[in-house]
Amino acid sequence: MKKLVFALFMLCGLHTFGQSMKITSNGFVDMTDLTKKYVIIDFPGISREQLFKEMIKFINANYERPEEITNVIENEQIVINGHDWLKVEQGYLVGGVNAQYIYKYDLQFRDGKIRFEPIFDRIKYGPNETLSLIGKKSWTAGTSGLFTEKGKVISKREVLLMDKKINEFIQSMKDKITSVNGKDW
Repeated sequence: MKKLVFALFMLCGLHTFGQSMKITSNGFVDMTDLTKKYVIIDFPGISREQLFKEMIKFINANYERPEEITNVIENEQIVINGHDWLKVEQGYLVGGVNAQYIYKYDLQFRDGKIRFEPIFDRIKYGPNETLSLIGKKSWTAGTSGLFTEKGKVISKREVLLMDKKINEFIQSMKDKITSVNGKDW
């Protein structure tokens, strides 16, 4: 029952704003067009330069040592090679396990728009256990991926977490840039 409520919450929450993504065996895709591995986030009336500047501020506020994880082409592109910590629930008795989500986010800028393309790298549980995008489920060796080669979900918890994580990033980026537009501090 708890899983059903969580799944419904996730599905409802993902549609509260225009641009959302989900992870598939092909990587992250636009929820409205599964052939696109990116979303276009609209910011009407904001110049490319201002969007770029606000995104730099967003990155500086949300990442330690942003200069070490970003590659920048002034007013055109920001690439973030980063990681976030996740708490993956393993069940009632075990509780949550810390994992590291490693990714690459490619942001490109035009007047009034940001093109956001996230690339899943892997999830690490300690030094020896890694989940890639595509892997196998083995009773003896454990799970090695989020999906099988045929696209079937292996790791449901992690897939839901990835969907949530990517959409939270999109929403927080959108909220930050929208809140700054036209406001003096």
